[in-house]
Amino acid sequence: MDLKAVQENWNRFGKTDPFWAVLAWPGMEEGRWEVDAFFATGREEIAEVMALIEQLQLQPAPIKALDFGCGVGRLTQALADYFQEVHGVDISESMLALARELNQHADRCHYHLNPRDDLSLFPDNEFDFVYSTITLQHMPPRYARSYLRELMRVCKPGGVLIFQIPSRPKHPVQRALRPLKPTRLWRWYQKLRYGDQPVMNMYGIPKENVMHLIEQQGCHLVHVEPDQRADQAWESYRYVVEKPLTSPKPR
Repeated sequence: MDLKAVQENWNRFGKTDPFWAVLAWPGMEEGRWEVDAFFATGREEIAEVMALIEQLQLQPAPIKALDFGCGVGRLTQALADYFQEVHGVDISESMLALARELNQHADRCHYHLNPRDDLSLFPDNEFDFVYSTITLQHMPPRYARSYLRELMRVCKPGGVLIFQIPSRPKHPVQRALRPLKPTRLWRWYQKLRYGDQPVMNMYGIPKENVMHLIEQQGCHLVHVEPDQRADQAWESYRYVVEKPLTSPKPR
């Protein structure tokens, strides 16, 4: 699966049921999310994240933040309560169109379409705080690894990156099927089963591989904890990373 296929899939979600595609809570499909309730979940999540940062005694400057995989801006807008300027990045044009329509911080929240497997639209050391949740899990691992490197690159020295990504399926049968994803055979099966409907694909990177990638980029893993925002069938983790003030060159 290439990024164009990923983009087409999420554009379909953005046109059919965007809120549920972001938060697939039981009973909220088919447009049942109420706008205020949906965005309230973002404020609750970011408040919890800021409390975690304080608990870990981290101090990112409250200036510029990045929300990677922003969707319709649920977390981007919430971050504006803590940072002077927030940038949301997503692969889906339809999601971003709705994010701009619902933006309550027009002068402080900025949305960017990014169909590439990098973040070359931003220079090095651009953001004091970088956040990504329930996003990397929907990308084939080769793209997720590339984006993780980029998220660390655009984080400022002294800045903080927090992200979530699954490690592996809990059930042994699902673990055995992992090599089939995202091959052409798997895409053919999905096309046969779902037709043109969007599909919520799930992927992961083993925890030890993620930790090694962080080390390779010269960053410091401050904290890692189980995180069940992903599908309950997966082991998933949230990682808190600090970029040192004097970071060694990535290997």
